[in-house]
Amino acid sequence: MQTDYVHQLTLSTEAAIPGIFAGFIVFLIFLAGAVVFRRLLRRLINRMNPAKRPLVNLAGDTVYYGLVTVGGITGLGTMGVNVSALIAGLGLSGFALGFALRDAVSNLIAGILILLYQPFQYGDTLTVAGDTGVVTDINFRYTVLAGQNGTHIHVPNGTMFSNSVTVTPKP
Repeated sequence: MQTDYVHQLTLSTEAAIPGIFAGFIVFLIFLAGAVVFRRLLRRLINRMNPAKRPLVNLAGDTVYYGLVTVGGITGLGTMGVNVSALIAGLGLSGFALGFALRDAVSNLIAGILILLYQPFQYGDTLTVAGDTGVVTDINFRYTVLAGQNGTHIHVPNGTMFSNSVTVTPKP
């Protein structure tokens, strides 16, 4: 009885090895594609306008992690794992996270639009939502203003889109 179990386990393992190997190969192909894409993007980014670099970095990271995720799911499917439940779970998790993080996502999208359209520059003086300061940093979540007395004001980018902004260009 014990030998039948070991024999069946051996046969099952031998039958699964080609699928597991093929799944790893598929994942490695996607991973190699993601790494090559990231390297090409980093070479290209040195020739770009410095103000557009954060957008290109975000797009590059999105493509990189997207390729790795798709490669992982495809590799698991090639190995013989039923990935339909995994994909459904990822969809539901994405919906729940999107709803829970809607303010952060709103600030991220507003930050992308600010970096893309550049309605103001570094060094400009802004007045928004009762705060006034000189723009010292623009990132995906906040626009940082240097206020009077050395204070730093972090204005959420969503606020920049939902309130009127007065821009005084730098001299």
